[in-house]
Amino acid sequence: MCGNALAYAVVGLLSRGGPRFGLPQMVLSRRAFGRDGNVVPAVLAFLAGVGWFAIDSVFGAQALGALAHIGYPLALTIVLIAQIALAVYGYNAIHAFERYAGFVLAAGFAVIAIGTLSRAHLGAPFDPHAPAAAGGEIAGIVFSAAIAFSYAVGWGPAASDYARYLPENSPPRAISWWAALGGFIPSTLLELLGAAAVTAVRAPGIAAATPADTIVLLFGGGPLAVVGLLTVLIGTLSANCLNLYSGALSALVAWDARRRPAFALGTGALIALLAVVLLLAARANDPSAHFAPWIVATTALAVGGLAAAVVRWTLLRWQSALAVGILGGALAFAGSDPSASAHLYTNFLSLLSIWAAPWAAVLLATHGTAARPTNVRALVAWLAGIAASLPFWQQSWFTGPLAAAHPQIGDLSYFVAFGVAFAVAKVSERAVTQTAV
Repeated sequence: MCGNALAYAVVGLLSRGGPRFGLPQMVLSRRAFGRDGNVVPAVLAFLAGVGWFAIDSVFGAQALGALAHIGYPLALTIVLIAQIALAVYGYNAIHAFERYAGFVLAAGFAVIAIGTLSRAHLGAPFDPHAPAAAGGEIAGIVFSAAIAFSYAVGWGPAASDYARYLPENSPPRAISWWAALGGFIPSTLLELLGAAAVTAVRAPGIAAATPADTIVLLFGGGPLAVVGLLTVLIGTLSANCLNLYSGALSALVAWDARRRPAFALGTGALIALLAVVLLLAARANDPSAHFAPWIVATTALAVGGLAAAVVRWTLLRWQSALAVGILGGALAFAGSDPSASAHLYTNFLSLLSIWAAPWAAVLLATHGTAARPTNVRALVAWLAGIAASLPFWQQSWFTGPLAAAHPQIGDLSYFVAFGVAFAVAKVSERAVTQTAV
């Protein structure tokens, strides 16, 4: 609950900029980082949108396949077409779909909750053999809070994408509360239900089970399973059309209006280098991530080339949405292994908030508009938050020295990244203000 509360408070505060400026979140990010300085965060938000879209599409396709008894490729194709169609038609289509999907999802969740809680063992003791439980109960609680925070703060780069349609005179406090509660309540309920499902199933491999697998393990093939799988499918469509829409907007924001080839290539090289570092860390620390050298090289070239392309060339919004959908769909076709997909999902959540948490902190700490194309102070604060968090990482792809020496403290990296970035940005802004006076 604490992780959700903190992260959705951040999302709520960021949402205030929507009605005030009438702009998407990654455009507002330019006010802190400058137009050029904002390119890397925008590219990362775009790549995050592609990744989220791919992973959620895997889960939706698995649910549809189990529900309709069809193969994964056909199920994925159907899911992709539905999601891309919603995003291509834009905000109005998404809003109409979400309005009705919300009622269906609420009813489906209630049915799943009743079925799960009737089977759950709420008095189950702490399981020291569970994933991320080696540090003890306190570490397990901290790690759970960190995962919740990482998921929730991942909505930060899209916070004002939808709030911008509210009237300009909307009360800022109301905007923050509704945005925060709208994320906090369902996320917390779903996470509590997930914990109850683990005690109800008690099956080997439950930690690596996808949502569709968990529904089948819980309810078998009866009516409850049908309701559960349908809820997973609609939930995937509901979340993923937002991922696709916001990812497409981020791609548009990353475009360099000055059309500088060297700038685009430099950004692509930086993103490619980051991909290499992450994959090499995964090879060294995760037994299931022994990527061959050609996979590392190909991934780095693909990611770097994609980053350079969105900086160099621009598309219309619907074209960008279509491009994100095709890219994410291509990745999803490789995700038919349920265990591998769940493992990738966990690592992706961890990766996502490493940049998003300190980025959000800089935005909250910085006021006014960057006077230069690149606000070096904002970038320094952002990078300082990321660097300070490294010793506290406790992930399968990398464990920092402090986390390795003290596993009982859990994974504090997300909170450290946010706190350090906010403090550095705030101190830097105050120094500039005092100098100007």
